[in-house]
Amino acid sequence: MGKLSTWRNGVMRRVEGRSAREIATLTLKTLRHTARSFSPAAARARRADQAFDRRWGTDTGGTMNLSALNVARERALLGFGYQASNGVALKDAMKIAAIDPARFTFIDYGSGKGRVVMIAAATGFGRAIGVEFAPELHEVALTNADRFAAAGGAARRCEMVLGDAGSYAPPRGPVFAYIYNSFGPVILREVLERLEQRAAAGEEIIALYVNPRHRNAFEDEDRWHVVADREDWVLYRPAPAAR
Repeated sequence: MGKLSTWRNGVMRRVEGRSAREIATLTLKTLRHTARSFSPAAARARRADQAFDRRWGTDTGGTMNLSALNVARERALLGFGYQASNGVALKDAMKIAAIDPARFTFIDYGSGKGRVVMIAAATGFGRAIGVEFAPELHEVALTNADRFAAAGGAARRCEMVLGDAGSYAPPRGPVFAYIYNSFGPVILREVLERLEQRAAAGEEIIALYVNPRHRNAFEDEDRWHVVADREDWVLYRPAPAAR
């Protein structure tokens, strides 16, 4: 009865104060999240999680639904559950962009437990920043950054920021933005607006959009130029009009 009571209380907490439409949206997201966890791709991801974490003593694996996290309800409805990215797209995109990473600040919008931020730091970016709005994931990311640094994963420690991606102001200087479809078009457009402001001020901006389900946010009104278009990611630079 104890476990049943805990489960029931958790469900009631997640739906408390929500409208019928919000509950339906939350239920659909939960079902999709559960279905993905049984797919072959999810099995491969779990093996990659385990390999990375064994090497560095970190905890970056697993999946988590936003309804289980302490995040603002109205923002949670605009986002998607946590699943770690393996960083393969980052390595491929960097080759195409032909950049010196030491010149750039890397920013992972919706960084979760911080795996890609650590990979970016190890790749040689001048700064590697992760922005995450779920306190539980942020705390894990902080511990991971410490362990990664202690194990010699990168020369400079990763910077983990607790905050909303849509309201985060990028630092000055060249920026390489990494977006792994952690949120829908509303928050994505907020992120892009701030990056476009940096571009308009003369900063060099590159954006890598992985699992690009809402690429129209980039491509409407021709504000971003496609540098490379692959099956599961797109590399963008701001179009001249956005600079």
